[in-house]
Amino acid sequence: MCGKYWSGILLLGGIFLQLLKLSLRLEAIARLIPSVGSVADVGTDHGYIPVWLAQNGHEGALFATDINSEPLSHAKHTAVEYGLSDRIEFHLCNGLAALDGSDTVIIAGMGGENIADIILAAPWVKEKNCLLVLQPMSKSAYLRAWLFENGFEVLSEQLVQDGNIYEILTVRAGKDEPYSPSELLIGHARLISNSLLFEKRLRQLISKTKRTVEGLSSSGRAEDAERLTRAQEVLNSLQELKYGGAPTEK
Repeated sequence: MCGKYWSGILLLGGIFLQLLKLSLRLEAIARLIPSVGSVADVGTDHGYIPVWLAQNGHEGALFATDINSEPLSHAKHTAVEYGLSDRIEFHLCNGLAALDGSDTVIIAGMGGENIADIILAAPWVKEKNCLLVLQPMSKSAYLRAWLFENGFEVLSEQLVQDGNIYEILTVRAGKDEPYSPSELLIGHARLISNSLLFEKRLRQLISKTKRTVEGLSSSGRAEDAERLTRAQEVLNSLQELKYGGAPTEK
């Protein structure tokens, strides 16, 4: 979960300590974490979020996991650099395999399919009604569909611009409302339409889907017919969401 940062200075008990500042993307994720309770950061990479949480007074155990030894080593180095090596527990493992519980689970900076696989491999996430904070880098429509089909409810959706526009979801076990084709791509309108970035993100998706429709239409291949139908349905749904009522040619 990589994110650029700079250091300020924190004066604590007469001792100067470095104060971590997160990238916009990571800070948006970190600010969704409850101030009390255990937190597991999956794919922690440099360990920025656990360190930030510890510095900002989080009360509860902090776990950092990564499937690769090198990024986990970077995370340990970050904790040492900020004087917090005894505050964070590190695990070299696939997803949540080394843990049997956590009040909050962060899975960010990876594809939607990978995120779904990690949740599926840890049944306790659903059994213990953990709060999930998810930030897919791709396949967000797949992730929303998987969450709906597997008994999870999206509680909130947030868009943050940090170069690209990123989606952040908070999720718990529960029954969600069905998604329209467009909402699978952008999230439930009731949750996301008040975002300042909503219109920009919607325009991006309409433009991308139009290109897909045009490409499939011009291919002339019979095997593309079903994909073309689905893509046109998504485009119509996106245009309805943007313009209201029937889709237009805008």
